[in-house]
Amino acid sequence: MRKLFTLGLAAATATCVIWAADWPGQSGSPQRDGWARAEKAFTKENAAKIEFLYKYKAENQARGLNSIGSPVVNGFLITHLGFKEMLGFAGSGDNAWSVDADLNRIIWKSHFEYKADRPQVTSSTSVCPGGLTSAMVMPGSASVVAGARGGAPPPGRGAAGRGPGAAAPGRGPVAPPAIAAPPAPQLMGAGNFGRGANFAVVSADGSLHVLNSSTGVERATPMVFAPANAKLAALNTMNNIIYGASLDNCGGNPNALYVRDLNEATPRIFTFETEGGSAAGAAGTAIATDGTVYAQIPDGNGEVAGKYNDTVLAFTPELKVKDYFTPSGTLPATKKGVPTPGATPAVFTFKGRDLVVAGSRDGRLYLLDAKSLGGADHHTPLFRTEAVAAAETKFNGAGFQGTFSTYEEDNNGPRWIYASVWGPVAKNTNGAIVAFQVEDQNGNLVLTQKWTSRDMATPAPVVTANGLVFALSMGQSARAAKEDGTIYSVAEKKALATKAVLYVLDGATGKDLYNSGSMATTFSNAGLAIANRRIYFTTNDNFVYSLGFLAEQPQLTGK
Repeated sequence: MRKLFTLGLAAATATCVIWAADWPGQSGSPQRDGWARAEKAFTKENAAKIEFLYKYKAENQARGLNSIGSPVVNGFLITHLGFKEMLGFAGSGDNAWSVDADLNRIIWKSHFEYKADRPQVTSSTSVCPGGLTSAMVMPGSASVVAGARGGAPPPGRGAAGRGPGAAAPGRGPVAPPAIAAPPAPQLMGAGNFGRGANFAVVSADGSLHVLNSSTGVERATPMVFAPANAKLAALNTMNNIIYGASLDNCGGNPNALYVRDLNEATPRIFTFETEGGSAAGAAGTAIATDGTVYAQIPDGNGEVAGKYNDTVLAFTPELKVKDYFTPSGTLPATKKGVPTPGATPAVFTFKGRDLVVAGSRDGRLYLLDAKSLGGADHHTPLFRTEAVAAAETKFNGAGFQGTFSTYEEDNNGPRWIYASVWGPVAKNTNGAIVAFQVEDQNGNLVLTQKWTSRDMATPAPVVTANGLVFALSMGQSARAAKEDGTIYSVAEKKALATKAVLYVLDGATGKDLYNSGSMATTFSNAGLAIANRRIYFTTNDNFVYSLGFLAEQPQLTGK
């Protein structure tokens, strides 16, 4: 009887419909759109009731201003502990974790030993922290509507689908056809029930680690990805290829883009040196659905585009430049060794057209056609706004930062763009979120500014969900350096910081609906994640915070 019950339970589980969503990396998708499309739990009516669920303390060594990176969420995965929703993140001490998102319990922790020929940089500055710097990534997109996991066998499988050995109508049994050995699974391909089965992390020695998300075990021998001691923006992945970008010449390394193509037995590596500044923003790269890679370079040189001046470059997956856009006019000068303000471009579709939104150090937003970024002269956008953000002066860090976020209301409704601005904007002094709509005016696409949020100290990239804007005021000082260009010490930058605060805003008006007050104990250095009725952010003291509605979490309350 017990055996029959077990078999029945297994069958029921196999045929049930289970819904879950992922948050696979920085800004939720390879396109860096920041859209948690499937998340409907949070509404304008209940946002004020959001509350603290739990916080997880990671055993990690903070390095400089860096600690825990932006979280990822694997919404539904079969593990050695059963069905789990997994909260993953990587830390500056060369660590990676998986935590049970429902129970706030660790599932696994992996540590990466430094193994490069070059000595490890053990000292930290406010610009170059050392250690592991890039956020973890897994395959997938949060801007794709979550689907059913499990369900009835698909057509072509089993007797009902006339799979191998099934009888054809009107015929007797036939011999099963020869079945070729299945191909080796992709390292960064889909896993159980279509879920991403692996996490990717780059350690301080520049090695790429692909971890089984169920166990944390390495799925392949670690492979060279970037130079040792480089500071990397958040990783990106699509089509079993990993992308990254090094920043601020840390470790004495030139700024560059990096690609590891995992589709071959011997994974190929491609590098594109900017011959100057870092790729702009927290995400480094954005990837369109056709595989085109976008990055913006504040200054530098290239064979195709010549002198970079906030130039948006479009690459093939192998990092060959195929198009570019450079804003016209003079921009503030950059200084080597001082971080330059900038935001990673975002890619989206509007009325059947693939578009790119990018910002510039002149304080303007640019709307670009993915088919021809800057027209025949490479300087002509579809549209440019008036100056929205203040131009940086005396290294105050003013301007667009992080990444952009975008979503579309109700399929073919208004398309919104949200920009995180540091420094003076409108009546704010510390920063704000600025909202725009893409509008078609007599066949011409324009960006119309709709609202500016309350004052926020260095807002992280926005997440949008169900008509709401989730904005994390990270609490850091926007200043990149002292007025004479001298870099702040770590202690000086920490002294300028305040506590991180999560805000929820009405996406149509910017009205405040919720804030987390004094919940966080210090500042943040990473972005938000939202999936399956929970919000996550991290702080520099190695805590990961989870917020939502306690009444929906009986496993936490015992009720």
